[in-house]
Amino acid sequence: MTATRPEGLLACIEDDLTKVEERLVAETRSDIGEVRAISGHTLLSGGKRLRPAIALLAARCVGRSFDTHRAYAAAAAVELIHMATLMHDDVVDEAPERRGRPTANAVYGNSITILTGDFLLAKSIWLLSRDEENLNLVRLFADVTIAMAEGEVLQAAVARNWNLNLTTYEQVIERKTARFLAGCTEAGAYLGGGTEAETAAMRAFGHHLGIAFQIADDLLDFLGDPKQTGKPLGTDLKDGRVTLPLIHTLAHCDPATRAELLTTLERGQALTDSEIAALTAVIARLGGFEVARQEAEQRMERALAELNRFPESAYRDALIRLAGYVVARDR
Repeated sequence: MTATRPEGLLACIEDDLTKVEERLVAETRSDIGEVRAISGHTLLSGGKRLRPAIALLAARCVGRSFDTHRAYAAAAAVELIHMATLMHDDVVDEAPERRGRPTANAVYGNSITILTGDFLLAKSIWLLSRDEENLNLVRLFADVTIAMAEGEVLQAAVARNWNLNLTTYEQVIERKTARFLAGCTEAGAYLGGGTEAETAAMRAFGHHLGIAFQIADDLLDFLGDPKQTGKPLGTDLKDGRVTLPLIHTLAHCDPATRAELLTTLERGQALTDSEIAALTAVIARLGGFEVARQEAEQRMERALAELNRFPESAYRDALIRLAGYVVARDR
């Protein structure tokens, strides 16, 4: 199975992505058969390669330089980091499937999957550090990985906190998602020879896009088609993750409804499909989904405003269309 890319959006960097895919296959090889098998299992699971695509588009959009060796290495490193975090997340979540396929931990076990995720993280650092000119990128993605770990820890720490406020929710999604996409676009601008102002604009674009991406992902947990998303509805509810639609609902319902909701939510992994459907109906009635959609769209608009600094090009157009895809996607 090859990467599943957003239809037609990435045609202008198709050749670049092919080279990155070749680099990923090469870098996930190992003399240890189990490492090679688990890495390949995740690599070929149908990912969209969204993060390397964003980095490449940012570099091409800036357009002053494009060292193919450095650009492809950075894009591959980005995807290796993403693969590692997916492996670790699936172990933490005890997820049996992702994108409709068995997760690495379901096939190979938790311990060996965690260790292979560590291998991929180390590989990403090694890949970047091979070129002495990439020290800034090593620092950038070290900071990104630290923030992602902090975000995941914070998310776990506040699970089942039904009084969670917007500030803490934003801290979670800013660390675990937005900083990664901001790092991708910042790296792309740097590799594209961007000025300080252009690099800052690309970083801001990635940041706002990341916030929109995570809110859209949170909506899919309630409203997505499991056949498209690859996971059952209500996974976040069962895991006690309090996201924007639920935060809004709990803050705006009457005391009796809130008490009823909390009683149901406390059932956690025992929640039935009918109970999840009932919770979803209450959230819809109280406007939780609409509030989340509006916030995602506003973040997308803020992201797009940052692109006005750059001249028209196929690459800028692709970033614009990709932002729209992120908010409206069904998986």
